[in-house]
Amino acid sequence: MLLLQIGERPFRRAGDATGLESQGVHREKAESIADAIALIELYEFDVVMIDLDIAPNEATTPDHPALRAIRAASRVAIVALTTSSDPRVVVQALDLGADDVLTRLCGFDETLARLRAVVRRTEGHAQTTLRWGTLELSISDRTVRIDGAPIRLGPKEFALLELLMLKRGRPVSKTACLSHLYGVDEYPDPKTIDVIVCRLRRKLAACGVTDIVANIWGMGFAIERDPALPRQETG
Repeated sequence: MLLLQIGERPFRRAGDATGLESQGVHREKAESIADAIALIELYEFDVVMIDLDIAPNEATTPDHPALRAIRAASRVAIVALTTSSDPRVVVQALDLGADDVLTRLCGFDETLARLRAVVRRTEGHAQTTLRWGTLELSISDRTVRIDGAPIRLGPKEFALLELLMLKRGRPVSKTACLSHLYGVDEYPDPKTIDVIVCRLRRKLAACGVTDIVANIWGMGFAIERDPALPRQETG
């Protein structure tokens, strides 16, 4: 997951950065709305988390100009945070395009679960388990099973498979894959993504799942039609 956090909350405790990385979350931080918009225009973030209590001239009630600016620039999922007791704050944020609003500082695990849920729903998935044929990927448990048997994937392999399964049917560029796997600051050699794809394909093929990750010429990679679903008749 590629997360853009605007403001210091919620992940500001010592160890939160390490905790996010262990869960496959790469976080970028923006101190101003202008910086946030610039990042959103450059990278394909999965979700933006904005603290509505920061900078009264940028992100407070009743107009939420920061939220308006983000929604005007992108359809990216938005989770807003406020400790205001005024229900109008929540109503206004939702009406302006926030996908969820937290009205208290939740624990690390709950906040992350809410982010995952918003990303999942935004991509059109109702459940936390994603399926392709006999393969099952659990977003919450970060596990992969084939025919019910667990298989071992490296962190980058899992993150890539999760990304492509969330966006199933749509190509994901190599640049977007790299930013999701490594963040936006330090890219490895562009050929690194080809190496990860090869490793992923090899491990899945060894368990009987082949042809899951397709090369889309000039665009990147994609997971296409689920072989377990019936083909549509034409003509």
